[in-house]
Amino acid sequence: MPGIFSSQIFTRSVCLLLLTVVCAECFAQTTAMKESARALSRGDHQQAVELAEKHLLKYPNDAPVRIILARAELAQGKFERAYQELQKALAADPRNIDTLYYLAIVAKALSQLEYQRLYALAPDSARVHLLLAEAALAEDNQTEAEIEFQAALQADPRSIQVLTKLGELKRSQSMFDEAINYYGEAERVGPLNYDIAYGLGACYTYKQEYQRAIEYLRKAVSFAPNSAAGRFALGNALFQDAQNESAIPELKAALGLEPQLKQAYFLLGRAYQKLGRQEEAKLAFSKLDELNRNEAAGRGKKQISESSRRPAGSRQKTTKPAPDSDYKGTKRNP
Repeated sequence: MPGIFSSQIFTRSVCLLLLTVVCAECFAQTTAMKESARALSRGDHQQAVELAEKHLLKYPNDAPVRIILARAELAQGKFERAYQELQKALAADPRNIDTLYYLAIVAKALSQLEYQRLYALAPDSARVHLLLAEAALAEDNQTEAEIEFQAALQADPRSIQVLTKLGELKRSQSMFDEAINYYGEAERVGPLNYDIAYGLGACYTYKQEYQRAIEYLRKAVSFAPNSAAGRFALGNALFQDAQNESAIPELKAALGLEPQLKQAYFLLGRAYQKLGRQEEAKLAFSKLDELNRNEAAGRGKKQISESSRRPAGSRQKTTKPAPDSDYKGTKRNP
């Protein structure tokens, strides 16, 4: 009995000791954060840095204090140091919203500095004009973007990247012949890649030249077999060309990669209908109806489309399937 009593006392003592240590650490962290934050708020950035660094020597995983350190470095224009500290904070707490916020600010500042260096070295280079074109696209200024893309092309007429970008721009404007010219030139310069093959396939689908569309979309899928957009585009082209049996596996592959792709369920249902497979058609359409109900109730997830895979700054439209004149009962979202 005395032994049990002594054991309980020992256990409680250990627990109290651990609690005391934890409380002491929490107090130290709170105090360090308050002191460095006060220094930062009164504009004493160096003092904020010193206080934060002193604390972090003992508690290196204290993300809030490391964020204050990064902010103090940022306020002094030390963007590289701020970036390094924020990376450490992110490693300690990957879901810290403040870390991600300040990382975005620092990344933008670093990007601007690199752009200034690039501009100073080569103000009329294709790369500079390409960056300016992307910035114009981010502001939805397609006219300015085209001017800059053309300037980039003049600086480097064999740039596959610029030719592809011009093709994407013209395709987004439904100028398919012009888009094909740019994509075609990019293909001639070579080598062929997913973006060029997909762009040509999408353009030929819109022009209802389905055999040529299928040829390029098969190449696109071979470059990126896990692209839901590529699989759907190929399935759509096959369906529009009345190759329903071949369209089904591509549409199912697209849905396997992106289960929220409503247009794929619609075309899958239509393909089954045309093959006389009514039960499978009903299942596809019932899934489409379910997604529509969930979307109306606010439970649907945003579909992953071609536009979400574009580089940052591009706001070009998603390729839509060509109309199916045989079926009017189900409305498709673009």
